[in-house]
Amino acid sequence: MFEMKLFPIQKIVKDAGFGASVPIIVQANDKEYLLKTKEDGMQPHSLGIFNELLAYQLIDYLDYNIAPQEILFLYIDDNFVEMAEVAYREGLIKEESYENIKKSLGVNIGIEYLHSAMEPLDGKVHNKSFIEDIVHIDNYIMNCDRTQKNINILQDKNDLRRYYAIDFGNALSDGVFYEEISENGLDIFSMGKFSECNVTLSNRYIFKEETKKLVKKGRINKDNISTIRQVLLYIIDKFPPEWEPIDYKDDIIDVISTRLKSRKIFNIEESSKCKCLY
Repeated sequence: MFEMKLFPIQKIVKDAGFGASVPIIVQANDKEYLLKTKEDGMQPHSLGIFNELLAYQLIDYLDYNIAPQEILFLYIDDNFVEMAEVAYREGLIKEESYENIKKSLGVNIGIEYLHSAMEPLDGKVHNKSFIEDIVHIDNYIMNCDRTQKNINILQDKNDLRRYYAIDFGNALSDGVFYEEISENGLDIFSMGKFSECNVTLSNRYIFKEETKKLVKKGRINKDNISTIRQVLLYIIDKFPPEWEPIDYKDDIIDVISTRLKSRKIFNIEESSKCKCLY
């Protein structure tokens, strides 16, 4: 896993021009990053950036070469809020971006902005090993949000065989799992529901058919369940304590660690489908 560092934001570069959470491009540590904020209009209470960071750390832990982007913590203070207000008044960023920034004082995240990347030319991915890896990570963290309309994958302009996975903010079944544990707690029955369902069966999931061909039984992580739990605990304990999902880390670790050791999550029976909003 990579170590996270905290940086102030030096300046606002421009509106990102994509994404339902209306992120912006900023400069920090003399590089450009996509600023993802605690409040993003999509997931409540820091859940979006919690999901993002958990996904990227798991990708690194599992040694999947699908998301090499650098990630760091970015600090939003009153001075940056004032900077964002000026940027909004001058038409540099959208009002929604400014509103999200105002509500996100404290520690947020920045994801390296890939200047050499673009949306896939034909809207498809022509790399089987990439598809296998992205299907696994999506299923492990219950990320349904990868559709024909919004593939959330970029292609390298200079090497068309290379792709980059992006945007895991709607993981944990589009927040359905988080809502369950935060409002009702997690019992043995909901544990089974979330620890064994198959997210790739979602009707809109772009790799639904490829999954049936390329992923027969899924992978079993080489580490035992105790080690996986320790890894997940180490990862999440590095997250800012102000992020609300930290309060439910034990339940999240229970389900994700179980999924990493399970072949049942690739069961192709329709009854195994995860509850997704997309």
